[in-house]
Amino acid sequence: MKQSILLSCALAIVLMTSSCAKKNAHYYAKKQGLDFGFAVTSGDLTQHPNVDILIENATMIVSENNMKSGNLHPNKRFWNWSDVDTLMDFAATHDIAVKFHTLFWHQQNPPFIINLASKEEAIEAMDEHIKTIMERYRGKVKVYDVVNEMFNEDGTLRETVWLDLMGPEYIEHALRTAHAYDPKAKLYLNEYNNENKGYAKSDAMYNLVRDFRQRGVPIDGIGMQLHLDGTQPLDVEAIRANIQRYAEIGIEVSFSEIDVRIPSSNPEAYQQVQEDIYCTLLKIALDEPNVKSYIMWGYSDNGSWIPRSFPSFGYALPFDYDRNPKPVYTAMVDLLKNYKR
Repeated sequence: MKQSILLSCALAIVLMTSSCAKKNAHYYAKKQGLDFGFAVTSGDLTQHPNVDILIENATMIVSENNMKSGNLHPNKRFWNWSDVDTLMDFAATHDIAVKFHTLFWHQQNPPFIINLASKEEAIEAMDEHIKTIMERYRGKVKVYDVVNEMFNEDGTLRETVWLDLMGPEYIEHALRTAHAYDPKAKLYLNEYNNENKGYAKSDAMYNLVRDFRQRGVPIDGIGMQLHLDGTQPLDVEAIRANIQRYAEIGIEVSFSEIDVRIPSSNPEAYQQVQEDIYCTLLKIALDEPNVKSYIMWGYSDNGSWIPRSFPSFGYALPFDYDRNPKPVYTAMVDLLKNYKR
């Protein structure tokens, strides 16, 4: 009898611990129906506390660099599958979705892509890239960023090897080919500085996507990267208006690469502003039904790309250099927990 009571108590403790352990951002984001997560590196998937942060918080992850062409397919004969396979296995084990970033970009391309010389070569290389990746990961990837950063700030198409050799139709070709190899995967176009309706790049992307929808080109959504400067105001009205016009044409939106950089010289003065921006974006994502994901470009200031690219800025993510949660993290979890539409 005594042993039975002890076993019952032990089981109760395990169940209580398990119940409490799942009441985290992962749990609440699932409950809200919003994919919530981070860009990750290879090391994040093997080292603590990084692994714990991802398991407890992420419902979606994306590779920061390993899926980009120059890393995944560095020469014509070799594919570097190891890191991406590890990410896929990690995600599947922990009930985390995967967003593939990216099939095509103007940066981080291998020499054999940069040196393509004709339209025929470009089509062959594009089709092989799509086929090889999407056949390998069919059913394992929820969303693909098919093309990344295709516009200049004035709304014209960015010059790339694909545009130069295939013309503007390269984007449509990539989408149609991707859909053929994995009809169930969501196909997105991803861009930065495209969150505000009325800005040239934002309007150009909307017009392109609307044209695709009207002509039956397979596209499911767009990514708004949202690499934001905490010293600049957030135009909430313009962001909502942009999201809502996509909803009207049946297009999903991903907040796809969020970080909010603040001045390194005086970060304390901007912490509340940073928290307000993160939480305002999260509330928009929860309010607007066609916003499907809220992904931060990393989770810890230790490893963030911001100080390298913006030397006078930093502290852009919700966990500090020691990977401890900041108040902004707690505020986001509280919002996920308590939000009611």
